Amino acid sequence: MQESFKQRRAWLCWEPGGSKDIRTPPPSPGADSLSTLSGCPGVSAGGTEEEQMRPEEALNGPLEPQILQDNLTLSLAEVLPTGLPEALRIKLELDGESHILELLQTRELVSGRPTLVWYQPDGTRVVSEGHTLENCCYQGRVQGHTDSWVSVCTCSGLRGLVILSPERSYALEQRPGGLQGPPVISRIQDLLLPGHTCALSWPAPVPIQAPPEHPTGQHHIRRWRRDVVTETKVVELVIVADHSEVRRYRDFQHLLNRTLEVALLLDTFFRPLNVRVALVGLEAWTQHDLIEISQDPGLTLDSFLHWRQTDLLPRLPHDSAQLVTATSFSGPMVGMAIQNSICSPDFSGGVNMDHSTSILGVASSIAHELGHSLGLGHDSPGNSCPCPGPAPAKSCIMEASTDFLPGLNFSNCSRQALEKALLGGMGSCLFERLSGLPSMASVCGNMLVEPGEQCDCGFPDDCTDPCCDYFTCQLRPGAQCASDGLCCQNCQLRPAGWQCRPPRGDCDLPEFCPGDSSQCPPDISLGDGEPCAGGEAVCVHGHCASYAQQCQALWGPGAQPAPPPCVLTANTRGNAFGNCGRSPGGSYVSCAAKNAMCGQLQCQVGRAQPLLGSARDLHWEVLEANGTQLKLNCSRVHLDLGNDVAQPLLSLPGTACGPGLVCLDHRCQPVEILGAQECRSKCHGHGVCDSNRQCHCEEGWAPPDCITHIRATSSLTTGLPLSLLLLLVLVLLGASYWHRARLRQRLCQLKGPSCQYRAAQSGPPERPGPPQRAPLMPGAKAEKQSPAWTGEGQSPRRGSVELSELAKPVALKAG
Repeated sequence: MQESFKQRRAWLCWEPGGSKDIRTPPPSPGADSLSTLSGCPGVSAGGTEEEQMRPEEALNGPLEPQILQDNLTLSLAEVLPTGLPEALRIKLELDGESHILELLQTRELVSGRPTLVWYQPDGTRVVSEGHTLENCCYQGRVQGHTDSWVSVCTCSGLRGLVILSPERSYALEQRPGGLQGPPVISRIQDLLLPGHTCALSWPAPVPIQAPPEHPTGQHHIRRWRRDVVTETKVVELVIVADHSEVRRYRDFQHLLNRTLEVALLLDTFFRPLNVRVALVGLEAWTQHDLIEISQDPGLTLDSFLHWRQTDLLPRLPHDSAQLVTATSFSGPMVGMAIQNSICSPDFSGGVNMDHSTSILGVASSIAHELGHSLGLGHDSPGNSCPCPGPAPAKSCIMEASTDFLPGLNFSNCSRQALEKALLGGMGSCLFERLSGLPSMASVCGNMLVEPGEQCDCGFPDDCTDPCCDYFTCQLRPGAQCASDGLCCQNCQLRPAGWQCRPPRGDCDLPEFCPGDSSQCPPDISLGDGEPCAGGEAVCVHGHCASYAQQCQALWGPGAQPAPPPCVLTANTRGNAFGNCGRSPGGSYVSCAAKNAMCGQLQCQVGRAQPLLGSARDLHWEVLEANGTQLKLNCSRVHLDLGNDVAQPLLSLPGTACGPGLVCLDHRCQPVEILGAQECRSKCHGHGVCDSNRQCHCEEGWAPPDCITHIRATSSLTTGLPLSLLLLLVLVLLGASYWHRARLRQRLCQLKGPSCQYRAAQSGPPERPGPPQRAPLMPGAKAEKQSPAWTGEGQSPRRGSVELSELAKPVALKAG
């Protein structure tokens, strides 16, 4: 039976004084299969925590836990065999003041039952799907402090973070070798962590896109902007521990506990941005590394992203993967990621150095790299991007260099950058709801709707939902839904067909309320290969980016692509000013002539500095065409995007590079290989393919194949049983209407010519259909281009490659 927080509360008090360790380790998950890992070759500790521990100032002596439950005083060791309680109250002394931590288990930390992967000595991969983890992590508040937040785990002693206020934060850590001992409590500003720097890799620019037009005007645009920002987003995360990381810790259970603790802090950091982090998998390279781990974070990132795309992603779906290694990167750098890359199968990941025994320092570094994937750049120097914390100018997670103080919060600059990225169409995978959780007893108050609950708005002090009873987690009388869903207004369900999420760009599709749920359906987009940007690009993974849009995202409004001869000349040289990427050894790779448009962005700009990074060097070059007086001024820019750029800015996948050709893997390839035409043929000319490879039918055509013309006024996406049911209802209504009309006509004939028919009432207002896309033919008018250069009968003095194909319009056929 589902019980409330007050009814299921256990009391865990940490009192000063005792030093006896009475804690027993939590039961190992899957002990039958994992217990041998601690003794298998390659899993024993290769390094010790003592070697990396830096001095930390303890605020109090050893602490002994006590639990008050059912009017009994029990030790933690007596409670653990029966399972950890769902609710805890921990008494803790901080700076001489006694505080009560009110905590609930974090069920949403682990999405369903995560997948654990490790390797046997012979290289055999062992996959434990649906693994049941000991639910040993908690989140909550400090009693009497409305702005407080607590995140702790009891997997291996008490570890975590206590935030009393923006100015008072504390880290709870374990001493080396004392995994079940009392915690060491330190002020955040007293932590001595190694200073470090982020080596930001090349960003994938978010196209500049205005909010979609809508007949309801500015009110709808404001609501849409608010909903995109306030709607909860979920990052399904996989953490990969390389062989050096596995060897650092005593056994697999220790590594698993640390991973859970880091994931908990990641979720804590991102909560204020309405982004949740759910751990869906942990892979440990227990025998040897599966990629080459280099001291160069850029090379390690390239190798990891390639392995993720070809190996990890097909067998373990997720939104982002983060590699954690004990290998020291060169210089002060501790991590690297690609900006604006979340949800991308090619680039959504990062590499991180486990640079401290403090889980707070490591979690802050991973949060920084994950922030880059979400479109967050480095905060500006000084106080222009302050954030709450003990040192406002140095407590931000996206600070490029953290010195000795780990970032705990995101600045206003980061909030604005995330909003801009979301409004630009980034992150379609983040709007999917968490997958089903394992069957557990429900806990009212943990802000997670579980079996037996209709809603869950959190602690009484936190609950602001007028539709939900915080004590019972049931809807209040007369309420149909909880107000946390986009399809709920004033505690009533919105009607089926109400648009709950408008399209966020050329490649996005609208979503509509189902009528029986308060939640907006998962975000879907146009399928790969569907034309966008007026035929200057195609959709790839829900993104649309023409060459001009990418130049504008980098240099600002007014920037345009450089003339094709300038692009060709620069990118075939293979240097910092023009290339097609880097080799595994780090050297620049020159583009083949046919792939020049898929290399480094070459833009005509009217400003000295880009929006991202800074211009390190600028060269000008004049090209003359043979037999003419035409001269082209070509600029070459070497951009500095961080503290050691791993790759240059390359054209994004889907950028048009010729008639019927697009950039894929930095090569100019036929658009047909994306399969859009084949998928679109199933829609019989009356719809487009979506990201699920299903037909999104135009207004008046019925799914699933858009072959049946109906009077219905909705644009529908397939969902086969619902579609067939709807079609059957429409057919029956049509037959009924036809029979009734014939009967009236017959009666009128009997009454004579004076009979008048009543005008039929019009149906409900039409909801918008999918984007209507006129066929785009080669030669279609494109965006404003650079000065014309045909290339016919001409060639630049530098180079002898024929450029006529590059100079032709690059509009793509819609099919």
